[in-house]
Amino acid sequence: MRLVVVSVVLLSLLGLSLAEDPYLFFDWNVTYGTISPLGGPERGILINGQFPGPEINCTSNNNIVVNIFNFLDEPLLFTC
Repeated sequence: MRLVVVSVVLLSLLGLSLAEDPYLFFDWNVTYGTISPLGGPERGILINGQFPGPEINCTSNNNIVVNIFNFLDEPLLFTC
């Protein structure tokens, strides 16, 4: 009986050590829109219709994949 318990514990620990970090997937549609950050309406860049853009809530070692679809009239660059 004791051997079975030790085997189960070792196999579960082995399974935890081989697990891959979780992936988080996001789709961002980048468009122009009307915003009023200073009180008056202005043309601005929106992500999924939001300004400022959406937050990415994650923890350490998460793999983040962001699919960005650019609907602007010019190229767009994101940096981290």
